[in-house]
Amino acid sequence: MHDAILSYLEPRRREALDLLQRLVEIQSGSRNKPGLDRMAVDVAEVLGGILPEARILPFTEHGNMVQGMTLPAARGEKGIVLVGHMDTVFPADTSFTAFREDEERCFGPGVYDMKGGLVVAFYALKALSQLGLLEEIPVTVLCNSDEEIGSPASRPWIEEQAKGALAALVFEGGGANNDVVTGRKGRLGMHLTVRGRAGHAAKGGAKASAILELAHKIIALEGLNDGREITLNVGQITGGIGPNTVPELATAALDARFLTPDGQLRLEQNLARIAAKESVGGTSTTLSVQSGRPAMPQSEGNRRLWSIAREQAHLLGYDLPEELRSGVSDANFIAGLGVPVLDGLGPVGDLDHSDLEFILKDSLCARAALTATTITAIWNHAQSG
Repeated sequence: MHDAILSYLEPRRREALDLLQRLVEIQSGSRNKPGLDRMAVDVAEVLGGILPEARILPFTEHGNMVQGMTLPAARGEKGIVLVGHMDTVFPADTSFTAFREDEERCFGPGVYDMKGGLVVAFYALKALSQLGLLEEIPVTVLCNSDEEIGSPASRPWIEEQAKGALAALVFEGGGANNDVVTGRKGRLGMHLTVRGRAGHAAKGGAKASAILELAHKIIALEGLNDGREITLNVGQITGGIGPNTVPELATAALDARFLTPDGQLRLEQNLARIAAKESVGGTSTTLSVQSGRPAMPQSEGNRRLWSIAREQAHLLGYDLPEELRSGVSDANFIAGLGVPVLDGLGPVGDLDHSDLEFILKDSLCARAALTATTITAIWNHAQSG
């Protein structure tokens, strides 16, 4: 099977790169609904040429999304869910729009995060379809349009489709050492709002300064960083209306990461304690969570999937290390359902979220071969078990 899959994919390297260029050159920032809707049309067209069922799911406030299924999946059988996102972090007015390539790499918005991952999934499915290996396997493909802003619209849909699945494969970019991802930190995005009392700065005396109270809280918040389990960053602050006025309002935007559910609980308890403590008289503080994803521990189920994929990589001639990644993805909340997840199956690259984003060209079809063989191996293990 491995030789047959490689024989299918090898002559199609240029074709896969051409598809990647086509997708990259559609501007699909998370807030650019017209661009995302164009992406959905192209992605549905590609999936419709591979799978017996592919459809666009319309959304009003976010870009449309795409779902494809093999016949067993369309009949309601639970199997393997493939997840990838069509949006990028680059807004509609970005100057970073071009796809370019040299002998080893290609560059462009989303080549690594994660339009390259979509192409990997599509060509894995193409190979399996060509070899007649998809007819019995329930495979559902979910392509969402809001991952980079926390998947607010797509999360319920993805959770509904992934619940009870044998396994989920997520196509964020692969690690620099050819790694795949078996665990991710969880994340909370929060706003801290401090209210004080306005007054004239020249009057002196005790003052209920919202900025002064926020300064105390920032020091306490940054003190929660423990080097491994919890990382927290106060990334943006605002407050006050001028230097001669005691500030009545000050806010901070926070990003916190944690390795485990216990770490999340400890973090939340400490956040509540810091928010409740009043260092400057006459001030009050509220903490609100804007977005979040649960931790994705390196569970037994995730590492079992990695073991299956690593065996396929060995048969393809290379090793496949595992990685614990600090960034979050849709894999986090799929793992929260108790579904085994393997992430980082996209092409190998780096510098995502920048105008230097790239992938290694050869990794595109290499990861497609890995994905195709892993899908069949997961299914075969399930049937024999």
